[in-house]
Amino acid sequence: MNFHSLQQYFYKLYGTLFLLILIPLAVVIISPYARSTEPMIWIAQLPDHQIVVYVVCGVVINLWVLALAIFFNRLRNLRTVISLGERLSAYANLTIVRSILFSVGLLLLALGYMLVESRWLMIIFFTSLVVPIVLWPFPSRVCSHLKLKGDERMVVYNIKDDM
Repeated sequence: MNFHSLQQYFYKLYGTLFLLILIPLAVVIISPYARSTEPMIWIAQLPDHQIVVYVVCGVVINLWVLALAIFFNRLRNLRTVISLGERLSAYANLTIVRSILFSVGLLLLALGYMLVESRWLMIIFFTSLVVPIVLWPFPSRVCSHLKLKGDERMVVYNIKDDM
């Protein structure tokens, strides 16, 4: 991720993360229209819709645990990089990968709802929208994840300064 200032860094990062959240939301908004235009006959033949709900939830939980494991494992290695610019760039890439995996999980929940129309999948979907808010890369969270100290911390907090 190329950037010329910290303002641009956070602007690009936040824009990318917002886009990744909007994709599953768009699927949820479009799903009633897609469902009403073309009925999915093979889904009606499933013996038990609960199995689909359990499988989707299990896959989503495993995907999110994998996303967090990848993020924190690579973050530990990232802290040893000397250059602040390289650390921030790699942190942005890690955050985007984590958000992609979370968005794929949200997309699976939305598609599962589209297939079996289980209200539990929608409840889990909308409560899971809190996860990106909790994991949002605010400057304070970036500093704590990268364990920045002194001048580096002040540069990230004072977004007006250029790198």
